[in-house]
Amino acid sequence: MNYILVLSSTILLAFNFAVSKRYQLSEGACMETGLRFNMLLGITTAVIFFALSGFYVEFSWFSLVMALGMSSCAAAYTVLGFAVMKEGNMTVYTLFLMSGGMILPYIYGVVCLNEQLTVLRVLGLLLIFAAVVLTNKSDRPVSKKVLLLCFAIFIFNGFVSIFSKAHQVSLRYKVDSIAFVMYTGFVKFILSFVVLLFCKKERKIFSFSQKSSLLLVVGSAFLSGLSYAFQLIGAKELPATVLYPMVTGGAVIFSAISGRVFFKEKPTKAQLISIVLCFIGTLLFL
Repeated sequence: MNYILVLSSTILLAFNFAVSKRYQLSEGACMETGLRFNMLLGITTAVIFFALSGFYVEFSWFSLVMALGMSSCAAAYTVLGFAVMKEGNMTVYTLFLMSGGMILPYIYGVVCLNEQLTVLRVLGLLLIFAAVVLTNKSDRPVSKKVLLLCFAIFIFNGFVSIFSKAHQVSLRYKVDSIAFVMYTGFVKFILSFVVLLFCKKERKIFSFSQKSSLLLVVGSAFLSGLSYAFQLIGAKELPATVLYPMVTGGAVIFSAISGRVFFKEKPTKAQLISIVLCFIGTLLFL
């Protein structure tokens, strides 16, 4: 059952990538646009999952601190990501982002949670990492400044997954998965709103260039929220050494499919090879 939840999570995540890309095509890809998207996504997610929880709010200081840690790290890698993308290195950004979200929680699971380390899983991890490299293959030289930013992105996204896993396996009092998604949405809204206040705004905070953009935000809130909720439920039982490599591998595979379906993107030979490697690598974790 947990494997089905993780599979469903990666499919929803891939659809959310498509929705986010459509939003960026409509509104642009500057830092201000990204913060506005995260702010509205956060409050929409909080409202949706507040309704799903039956309009009942559980409270836990531990869960609030974990949500603050996760959302702060996510906000940090988002802001740094825009700085990297300004240099024209989207591929390098994605490589470090996805790798951090896979490798650091894997190490955390082995070192801190005494999870099993097997030869097959290490091989699967290497295959998925190779697939991520192939997916983001670029011939453009990367400056030291960009590499430092990307390393920070690697660390921040890794800690997003670590905070998530630490919350789910903790024996201390914590809220359930639905409420925790609501927590993270609310914190994301507050953080993005505060940072946006200090940005030079070209238009009002809640304005859009197209009417459909608000619907895209709502759709992204549903997709990302449900995807994350499924991951949280899976994180209760599945080891971090299994969960996050599977999420990364599945994201590569289904993102390529969604790109083909929604944007008519034809995969390159390197991307096709990466999909095969991801599929084989993911199977080694089952």
